[in-house]
Amino acid sequence: MLIDTLRLLELTMSNPFTRRVLKLGLSRGSNGPSRIESALDAFTGNEWPTCGISDWLYVFAIQCILHAGCRVFDLKVDALRQYARDPVVRRGIASVLKGIAQYGVTKPQLLIAPFLVVWNLTYLCNLRCKHCYQSAGTTAPDELRLKEKIRVVRDLADAGVVSIAFSGGEPLIHSHFFPIVAEARERGMFVAVATNGTMIDERMAQRLKDSGVGYVEISLDSTKPELHDEFRGIPGSWQRTIEGIKNCVQVGLYTAIATTVTRLNVAEVPSLISLAKRLGANRFTHFNFIPTGRGREILSLDLSPLEREELLKLLYRESKNAGIECLSTSPQYARVVLQNSKGEAVAPTHFYVGKENWDGLQTLADFIGGCGCGRLYCAIQPNGDVSPCVFMPRPVVGNLRQSSFSEIWQESELLRKLRSREFLEGACGSCEYKLVCGGCRARAVGYFEDFAAPDPGCIYNQRAWANLHFSIICER
Repeated sequence: MLIDTLRLLELTMSNPFTRRVLKLGLSRGSNGPSRIESALDAFTGNEWPTCGISDWLYVFAIQCILHAGCRVFDLKVDALRQYARDPVVRRGIASVLKGIAQYGVTKPQLLIAPFLVVWNLTYLCNLRCKHCYQSAGTTAPDELRLKEKIRVVRDLADAGVVSIAFSGGEPLIHSHFFPIVAEARERGMFVAVATNGTMIDERMAQRLKDSGVGYVEISLDSTKPELHDEFRGIPGSWQRTIEGIKNCVQVGLYTAIATTVTRLNVAEVPSLISLAKRLGANRFTHFNFIPTGRGREILSLDLSPLEREELLKLLYRESKNAGIECLSTSPQYARVVLQNSKGEAVAPTHFYVGKENWDGLQTLADFIGGCGCGRLYCAIQPNGDVSPCVFMPRPVVGNLRQSSFSEIWQESELLRKLRSREFLEGACGSCEYKLVCGGCRARAVGYFEDFAAPDPGCIYNQRAWANLHFSIICER
C-alpha cells in the first residue's frame, strides 16, 4: 500500500507536466503574491484572477493538481478547501507546491523555504536556567538593530517562510518584540513565542493576543516550586510562570507548556501533564535535552535510551486522552507512535495525527520526515547568524547582514547534507525508520561534534550511548 501510494504521489505531483505548471507559478507580480498563491486563494472560494485567460487556466491546473493530491492522501477536497481558508495554511501549501516544483517529490520532502524559523531575538534574560542552550543573560553588542530586524522579517516573508517563533533569551524583555511581531503579521506569517512566562501578567497576555501572536509556549520544569526555581536560578519564578500560563489561557491564546525532561524531573511528567490540563493549556511538549550552551554542564542528567523510550510511550498513551495534546521534540517519537499504534497514528515533526484524521499516515510521515533540522526549520541568532537549529548554534551557515535568507537556505552545502538521510551513520543510517525519524542531529553534534553521527538517545543506539557514558565517567 505504501509503495503504491508513493508511486501515485510521484505520478500525480512529480510528473513533468505538473512540475512545469508549478514552476510557472513561482514568479511573483510587482505588487502581489505569486501565481501559485493567487491560485490557492481562488481555490478557497475567493475571487479568481481577472488578468486574463492564462491566469484562469493556471487556477484550473492548480485545482486539478490539488484534487490529485487529495486522492493520494485520502483527503476530501472540501475539507482541504475549508482548511486552506486560513492564510497561513495557504502559505504552507504554497511552500510545499513550490518545493515540488523545484525538487520534485522527495523523501523527506525538500522545500524552497522552511515552514518555521526560530529566531533567538536577544541574549537578554531575566532567569539563569541550567539547561539554557543560549547561555543567555545579558545583551551582546552585535545584536541586530531594529531596522535590521524589520528588514530580516521582510526577507523571510519574501523567501516564503510560513511562521516565525520568537525565542531568546527572553523575547518579551526586549523593546523590539512587538514591532517585529507587527511586521511579521502584516507580511502574512504565523507568529509564535517561546517564553519563561514570568513577564506575562494580564495586560501582557491581552497585548500578545491583540498583536496577533497565535501560539505561546511557556517553559515549566516541575510541579514543585522549589525544584523549578532551583533549575531556573531565580526564587519565585515558578509562581510567576504559573500565573503567566493562567493569563494566556484566560485571554484565549493557544498555550503550550514545555518541559525539558532530565533525570531530575522525568518522574514528574504525568503530574506535569495533569497540571497542564488543570490550568487549561492546549498542549504539553517534551523538549529533548540537548548538550549545548549551559546544558553541557549537566550531561549526567540526560535520560538513557531506555528512559527516553518509556517517556515517549507515556506521551503516546497520554496523547490518546481527550483534553490536551502531548508532543515531543524527540524525532524518535514518530517511530514510537507508529510502532505502538500499530500504524494507526504517527507523530512526525512535533505534531500528532491519528487514523481518524488521515489514512495516508505512513506516507505522510515519510514525506515530512522526522528531524527537520535545516530542512523544515532553521534558526536565526541575535546577531543575524543563521544556523540549522536553535540547539545547533554552530556551525553557522550564513549571516543575514551579508546575504539574503534565500541565498543561505538554498546554497549552503551543510544544509543540503542535512536534508538527506543518506549521510547518517551508525544505527541511524541503517534504521528502517530513518525517513520517519532520522535521529536528532543537534544531539549528534552536541555529543560527537558530527551532525552525521548516531543520536545516542535512541534504543537502537544503545551501544553508542554505553560507550559515550563510559567516556563521560572516565573524564571525571
